[in-house]
Amino acid sequence: MSADKVTDASKVKALVNAMHKQGIRLLAMDFDQTLISIHSGGRWKETIENLVKEVRPCMKDLIPACLEKGIYVAIVTYSAQSWLIKDLMKNLYDRDASKVVVRGNTADFLERNNYEINGKEAHITDVLTCLYKNRHEIIKPNEVILFDDDTDNTNEAKKFGHWAVEVKEDISYDTFTEISAMFQSKSSK
Repeated sequence: MSADKVTDASKVKALVNAMHKQGIRLLAMDFDQTLISIHSGGRWKETIENLVKEVRPCMKDLIPACLEKGIYVAIVTYSAQSWLIKDLMKNLYDRDASKVVVRGNTADFLERNNYEINGKEAHITDVLTCLYKNRHEIIKPNEVILFDDDTDNTNEAKKFGHWAVEVKEDISYDTFTEISAMFQSKSSK
């Protein structure tokens, strides 16, 4: 393994450890321009192999590291192509793919929420409800972190008491170090 890969892995581990220490129990991650570097428009028609090429390496590594640490992971997206995202998870993570919850704007999701979607809060609430029903897990608002490229969504998440990270186009392993520091500065206040 190259020195860069070791360094990258240590940055992922440091972030996950900081999240865990802060009490984060759910990582909610947007899909377009967050997990993947492009905006699919919710109309991806190419192959899964081509979509895999668009996955940001740092985000690809963050998901299994969270799962390994016992932090639940959900992909929360306005895309209606939940099936596609689930296929992508299978391609990336094989047997661990089923551990990643995917909530998209499918017809049944929108109907369940009376077509009222407030940022990603309806998606997160749906995931939390699923975790409670299926695993009897009660996760508090301050135990959730949202990674999203849309500031409206991150601001809305903060209003609901969640942690939130605005994902910029240049997010990288180095950014994970900055996010880790955010937890340390909040903890020391």
